[in-house]
Amino acid sequence: MSLTLKYSKNLNMKKEFITVILVIIFSSSLLSGQIVMHQAGFRLGYSSGIFYQISSEAGNAEIAYNAMLSFRKNGLQFTGLKVIYETSLSGISPDLFFGWGYGGHLGFMYSDHVKFRGEDYYFYGERFCPLIGVDGWFTAEYRINEIPVNVSLNIKPFIEFTTPSFVRIVPWDFAVSIAYVF
Repeated sequence: MSLTLKYSKNLNMKKEFITVILVIIFSSSLLSGQIVMHQAGFRLGYSSGIFYQISSEAGNAEIAYNAMLSFRKNGLQFTGLKVIYETSLSGISPDLFFGWGYGGHLGFMYSDHVKFRGEDYYFYGERFCPLIGVDGWFTAEYRINEIPVNVSLNIKPFIEFTTPSFVRIVPWDFAVSIAYVF
């Protein structure tokens, strides 16, 4: 009986500790002295999906963290990116920002064939293919201040490793993104 009670207390302590850590992480952006901008929107391109981004000023640049769920080849991928917006390049227009970044993705897709070095290899029916990859990010973003909307043209080149053992290199994942700023 005392072993069960001791285990229950340890489990409750772990739950409380995890809750406190999560509250600190999610409220840290609210406690900072910097201006924080949130945006949520959708991306229309090869890897289409929805995203959420949080950004704040850091020196003469703006640093953003982007989380995206994209849908490609009957599958789902989660992408995390760190994006740096160069505010010093806004001399063309005060509302135009150029940015670059990097990150990675994890997910799965369904496929009935793979293409490797110009050759097609076919399976018997569609196959579940887990994947992991590395992403780049280049963007030109126009911020419409009259209404809280951002429109951007972006490219997200990536390299991914997928089972059954193949590597995909996609340098041309172009897209248009539209986001609501809050």
